Amino acid sequence: MTLSEIQQEALEQAKKHGRLVRWKKGGYWTYEGVLTKASGDSPSVPNLEWYCRTNTIFALVRRGYITMDNWSSCSLVQKND
Repeated sequence: MTLSEIQQEALEQAKKHGRLVRWKKGGYWTYEGVLTKASGDSPSVPNLEWYCRTNTIFALVRRGYITMDNWSSCSLVQKND
């Protein structure tokens, strides 16, 4: 199954940072220690350097690429090739 561009980005961010975390109990996920951007375009979305939506994370969980550590963090699944 082919992954979308944002799913691929989420996997790359998880590889780079070790895990992804939920942003302030909202519907967005990012990495620990993310920087905020200088100005926000919309108050309804986080003003972060990088983020994805919850549905992206759940799609990766269903496909077996990441696992939920708890409701506020997830990690890459270690593949034994």
